[in-house]
Amino acid sequence: MLKAIPLVLLLVSGCGSRIAPDDPGRAAPQAAAPAAAQPVAIDEKGDLLDFHFALPAEVSAIPRLATALRAKATAHKAELLKGAAEDKAYRAKNDFPFRGYEYSTDFAVQGDTPRLLSLEQKWFEDTGGAHPMHGTAALLWDRSAGREIAFTDLFTGGPAALARLFEDSWCSGLDKARAEKRGPSQPEAIPGAGDPFSQCPKFADLALIPSGKPGQPMNRVTIHADPYVAGPYSEGDYDVALPVTEAVIAALKPAYRSSFEAQRPQ
Repeated sequence: MLKAIPLVLLLVSGCGSRIAPDDPGRAAPQAAAPAAAQPVAIDEKGDLLDFHFALPAEVSAIPRLATALRAKATAHKAELLKGAAEDKAYRAKNDFPFRGYEYSTDFAVQGDTPRLLSLEQKWFEDTGGAHPMHGTAALLWDRSAGREIAFTDLFTGGPAALARLFEDSWCSGLDKARAEKRGPSQPEAIPGAGDPFSQCPKFADLALIPSGKPGQPMNRVTIHADPYVAGPYSEGDYDVALPVTEAVIAALKPAYRSSFEAQRPQ
């Protein structure tokens, strides 16, 4: 689910001055406040690769998650540097100009409840091809279980429940968004047609991102399709935001129901 991501944990620690115990005119020192997790921003620029990574404090506060993300980031960065070095050597041998690679990824909190942390990852990569690539991924962390979980894991019926609850609304919302981008000159989507960009992508190819106000139950789910998933690169991304309904709440496993609430009609 995840693309490569780097991480460094930064902690701010209190630093108090020492007070001699025999100084009657001054109060005794108090213990420093516990260190607080901080946002992370990493920017490394070089001849081979410009690398950027940003992470919110909410992830820094979860060492197990932070360590996993850092490991994936380190591995992907190594792959990019190796590829860039080989590309540069090949171009020098054949008298072609070389342009350094670029990679960036940013995480943002979309939902934060006592049980679940919902993150959206946006990444960009340019390795000298016909055009850069970008994408969006979802990450859902179960604080109680201490692990990443799939969105389908929240439901008693698994993938079948997800399809029953969201598929019709997702597909109709996608068709509407396609029509707005393509205009009247483009033919309407035909179910079963051979053109993959007229079809409704499966959830396995999408990012499903539950969200809500910080500290409150999540009340919507954004379904995101990257370029080439629901349309050609020129059409960019597709996003369809769907409300959490009473039916969604009922289909959730009991342990996760308190992390969601149904949207009230406007």
